[in-house]
Amino acid sequence: MEELNWWEKEIKSSLYNELKFMIPEILFLRGVWLENRQVWKVSFPFHFGLYMLLATLVLLFVGAVAMIFGAKITAGGSTLSLLIYYLTILVGFIGLTLGTVGGTGLIYRRVSDPALKNYSSFADYFNLAFLFLFFVSGLLTWLFHDHAFDGARAYIYSLLTFGGQPEGYTSSRSFLGEGTIVLASLVMAYIPMTHMSHMFMKYFLYHFVRWEDKPNFKGSRIEAMILKNLGFKPTWAAGHIGADGEKTWVDIATSGPTRNK
Repeated sequence: MEELNWWEKEIKSSLYNELKFMIPEILFLRGVWLENRQVWKVSFPFHFGLYMLLATLVLLFVGAVAMIFGAKITAGGSTLSLLIYYLTILVGFIGLTLGTVGGTGLIYRRVSDPALKNYSSFADYFNLAFLFLFFVSGLLTWLFHDHAFDGARAYIYSLLTFGGQPEGYTSSRSFLGEGTIVLASLVMAYIPMTHMSHMFMKYFLYHFVRWEDKPNFKGSRIEAMILKNLGFKPTWAAGHIGADGEKTWVDIATSGPTRNK
């Protein structure tokens, strides 16, 4: 936007440059690495553990679908079956381990670091503790009951077949396994309702806020959206802006602060 009269010129974009920036930002938390290296040391394993578990879920789903069509996802299967079998174990184990280590570190830093502690809410602690419990439960289940994720794959198989059971699989339920399934289901349902969904929302943050370069012409859709939002009546707790639920954003933006600090 530094160019003079940029809105009168052709808007250029580059998918390559976009991916070059977004992939390190999303996968490796480049922004945290640059701004706060101490937080990155615990935040990266936590987030990457979540990504790896999402990949594990995909592998389990692919494995279950393959079993429906007759494949045997075991150590003695075909080349593709072997790949799915061992890749699931590797990715799942790394995800659970990184998540547990990162979750422990993040809770410790929020409790021990005054800078983080000052603006940590109850929801921040609850969310971290909830995910940490899921990681630990999953890791213990893997350690004591389901080394190859056969039980997890059989569960997805049963969901896809409305209660079916893979051929040759003997069900061996455990408290840890059932608890992990319940926690995993709750985590998937809970994340979209919290700020933890920022891992997915980064796309919109960059594309519709930071990098948004569409000019706001008179009578445009953008202008209509801005006018609509200016009519909202915020109820922020920050007393100095006077957001009491009665004033609109226009009232607040066109009036001075009500306090000196």
